[in-house]
Amino acid sequence: MSVVVPVSDVGAVALPVLVGVCFLGERPAVPAWVGIAAVLPALWLVSQSSPDPGAKHRGTVSAGVSSALVASVGFGVQFLAMAQVDKDSGLWPVVSSRMASVAVIAVVVGSYGAGWRLTGWPWSATVAAGALDTLAIVLYLEATRQQLMAIAAVLSALYPAIPVLLALMLLKERLNGRQTGGLACAALAIGLIAMR
Repeated sequence: MSVVVPVSDVGAVALPVLVGVCFLGERPAVPAWVGIAAVLPALWLVSQSSPDPGAKHRGTVSAGVSSALVASVGFGVQFLAMAQVDKDSGLWPVVSSRMASVAVIAVVVGSYGAGWRLTGWPWSATVAAGALDTLAIVLYLEATRQQLMAIAAVLSALYPAIPVLLALMLLKERLNGRQTGGLACAALAIGLIAMR
């Protein structure tokens, strides 16, 4: 989890910045550009797996990275779409987004033949995760109305720090030196981007 989550964020960083700068005329300040430039190396470093003791190649890319990169395009498209929403639309774009998410999840669950019932702790955790995700989208929508989309998207895209830290604390996952350096680089990027 501490590898796949940050990698799934690459498109969420790259797509909004490229579209904002190339097509919407956004011009972040110099410190923000340095921070934006630091995000991709940070994510690359975090995605590096620890080599097996008997392995010939050191620093190989972890399993699941290719799927995470495909997922990152979806995050980037969502950030782009939500940033283009008219201010007068209120929260209806969030409602539409949640409805589309439920429809896609229903199709995926159906294709796997998985059960539809959740009870107890899994149900509570699912509801809490959905509520927090919805709150995050509402806050992102508000952020894009107050600053450049490229800046809001990059700051929002640094969310992997939380699952990585939770994986370290709760799942007892371990990071190697490159991954630790990547997290430090991400923290530096946040500080620079916040300077605008």
